[in-house]
Parts: sequence; C-alpha cells; structure tokens
Amino acid sequence: MKILSVRKNPEYQEKAIRFIQTSWPNVSPKIYEDCISNCIHSEQSLPQWYLLEKDGSIIGCAGLIPNDFISRMDLYPWLCALYIDEKHRGDLSP
Repeated sequence: MKILSVRKNPEYQEKAIRFIQTSWPNVSPKIYEDCISNCIHSEQSLPQWYLLEKDGSIIGCAGLIPNDFISRMDLYPWLCALYIDEKHRGDLSP
C-alpha cells in the first residue's frame, strides 16, 4: 500500500475526484471536484488530498482542509472525507 499526495501527483486528480464522488454519492460532486482541482496549484498549504493505493487500485482517501464551516478559525487543519473501501477495512497487508 502507498499513500499518494494528489498535489505531488497531479496525474491522480481525476482518479481522486471519481473515487471521492463515488464514495459519497449524496454530496454534490462539484464540491470535491473544486477542492481537489484547486489544491494542486494552491500557494497555501491547505487543502491537501491523499489517496491510498493498493495493487494499482485506489482503496481509500482523506483530505486536510482549513475549516469545516465553524466559527473557530484557529482550529485547523480538519480531517475530511476519510474513507477506506469496505472490503479493505482492517486489511494491514502491504
């Protein structure tokens, strides 16, 4: 397994967007597409998006974002969109 930064590996942008949109079908697809697309060339440290890849397949994701719709802007980063494909949960093999 390996953890991939979408910012450092922009060739994974479309895979990241598709995986996250599939993982949360009830959330507007534009939200994650916009955030992931903008993180690649952002001069700010956040947002960051990560993928978990095993045997060439994306099996998980997570994001770090500057806020989560709260008034306490001093509390950051926020972990968001943490997801591991159900069949890989508890799987500790490399």
